[in-house]
Amino acid sequence: MPAQIKSTEVNWHDPVRLQFGFYGLSATHSIPIIRELIQESWPEIRRKRPCVYVVRLRGVVSIAYGAGHSPVIYIGEGNAYARLYSHSYWISSLLVSVPNAEVEIHIAEIAGKNNGYLYKYIEADMIKWFFDEFGCLPWFNQQRETSKESHYTYGPDAEQKLTKHISVGSGNKFLWAIRPLPNNDQYKPYGKGAAPS
Repeated sequence: MPAQIKSTEVNWHDPVRLQFGFYGLSATHSIPIIRELIQESWPEIRRKRPCVYVVRLRGVVSIAYGAGHSPVIYIGEGNAYARLYSHSYWISSLLVSVPNAEVEIHIAEIAGKNNGYLYKYIEADMIKWFFDEFGCLPWFNQQRETSKESHYTYGPDAEQKLTKHISVGSGNKFLWAIRPLPNNDQYKPYGKGAAPS
């Protein structure tokens, strides 16, 4: 029987919010601004601590996916600060392209006492759960981690704490579900994660 992950092993921090209020800049020129916003907004956690994190749109805009819509655009693991710093190109491209868009980054520290790589398995399961619900990957996820899926079971509170951050979310009132078109430089990652028809 697989080991069970407890809710005490998943510690979510307040989300990091990025709002880009500048117009007329290219995505390339906006990268330093996005990086500065990430630095200023980062929570009081050790930057190198292994984490899982979820990048979501905030506000009235969500993303059109195969079987519905969701504000989730990426599910990641590892050194969240360094990964997001390197992801600043696509974050800035999105924020420049969609006026008044906001991005919210939910970060969970994972305290696996007997497994220092527990966060990798949790990320794999979160991507799988998302795929099972929407029929495709989040926009900027390029692949599933099938070799790490379903190695653990989850206590009810633990699974609820995780799925809450990849669900649409209660109380959200989205007015738009958008997707990039083929002439958009962000279409390729969006299309790559789509489920086969």
